[in-house]
Amino acid sequence: MRRFLTALPVLMTVSCVDTPADVPPPPVDTPDETATAPVDTVNTVQLVPLTGSGLRYDGVYRFDLGGIRYYMRFFERGSAAFVGGTEKKDGELAGLLTMDVKSGWNSVHNCPVDQRNDSLFIRSVGMKGVINYAGQVHANGDSLRLLRVSEINGVRQLFNYGFVPDVRP
Repeated sequence: MRRFLTALPVLMTVSCVDTPADVPPPPVDTPDETATAPVDTVNTVQLVPLTGSGLRYDGVYRFDLGGIRYYMRFFERGSAAFVGGTEKKDGELAGLLTMDVKSGWNSVHNCPVDQRNDSLFIRSVGMKGVINYAGQVHANGDSLRLLRVSEINGVRQLFNYGFVPDVRP
């Protein structure tokens, strides 16, 4: 047993060799000076239209939790803008949700929506961390049930949003 324990480090060192000694190293690619520069895809988001999702686009989805109101507005192009907070006037937060609203301003998020079969998925990345949403549209677009999972603090909440149509003056 002692001989085995003495030989064990040597066996482990030998077993870590990943290529035989007589094999030449793989060729190294050198950049071609005439090649074009790579396209910057970091800030590019490709949206996929939410065709057939059952969502409504002529208003907002609202969920009340205590004194906090959560609003989501979906856009046919494949994105959603959402916000949560307290309101002095009914619907003032919903008015912030436009198609091109910038994320991070006034606690508003604008994110792509991933539609897979009958489910919707949203990943919101903020300064504090990530919140994921997953759910389904119900009642011909009049309600939306989303599981909200925070990667920040691990809280999981089920939000049942009701649709509120836009008011035309």
